[in-house]
Amino acid sequence: MDRTKLFEEFLAECKNRKEWSGQGNPNADILFIGKEPHNGKLIKEKEKIQEKLQKQEDLCRSGVWGTAPRKGNPTWSNYQNLIEEVYSDRKFDPRLFDFEKYAFTTELNTIFRPKAVLDEETKSNINKRLRFFKDSEFINSFPVIILACNNFISNDKERGFILNDTFGVKFDDELDSNGKPKGKHEEKTRGHWFYTHHGDNGKKLVIHTRQLSFLFDYSLIEHMANEIRDHLKKLGKI
Repeated sequence: MDRTKLFEEFLAECKNRKEWSGQGNPNADILFIGKEPHNGKLIKEKEKIQEKLQKQEDLCRSGVWGTAPRKGNPTWSNYQNLIEEVYSDRKFDPRLFDFEKYAFTTELNTIFRPKAVLDEETKSNINKRLRFFKDSEFINSFPVIILACNNFISNDKERGFILNDTFGVKFDDELDSNGKPKGKHEEKTRGHWFYTHHGDNGKKLVIHTRQLSFLFDYSLIEHMANEIRDHLKKLGKI
C-alpha cells in the first residue's frame, strides 16, 4: 500500500468537495477525527472559507509537522497528552504541539462556526462526510482511529450502526468476568467514557469517545493510551 498516493488522492478529493483536509503526519499510525473546525470569524467572512481550505491543503503538503507553539488550544493539548502516553519512550518538546509527528488530524463536520450544534444542516453534512470517509482508502489505512466527536456519530439500533459501516469494524461486545462488554470503558467521573471496536482481522482499532476539548479526569487519557499502545504493539509498530 502506497500511503503517499492515498494521501494525494485524499487531498484532491477534499479540494474537489471543498472540505477540510486536516493536518499532521499522513504516514502516522494514529488518526484523530474531531467534531469540526472551530473558527467563528469565518461565519461573518464566508468569502474567506475557500482561502482557509487552500491554506490547510498547503499545510498538509508542506511536510512540516509539530512546530505550532503549545498554547491556547485545549483540544490539541489533550491530543498531545494522549500521544505522549502512547509513545512514552519518545522525547517531546514542551514548547510545541509536536504530537503531529505521530498523528494526523481531521474533522467529522466541515461547517465553520464558533459552537458545535447537531442540527439538521450538521447531520446532513456529517452523513456526506461519513460516506467520503467510508470510500477513502487513506482514512481507512490508519491502524488506529480516534473519533473524539461525542454524539456527532453513533453506533446503535436507534440511529444505526454508522461507525461499524463506515470504518469496517465491530464493537468489542465480548463479555468480561463481570458480565460487561470489553469494549465499554467508563471512568469513575460521570460522562467520561470510550468504546473500542476492531476490524475482523484485528488490524484496525477504532475508539469512539467524547470531544477532547474540555477538562476531564486524566485517567481517560491513560486508559485510551493503554488500549492504543497494546494494539500497536500487537501489530509490531511500537
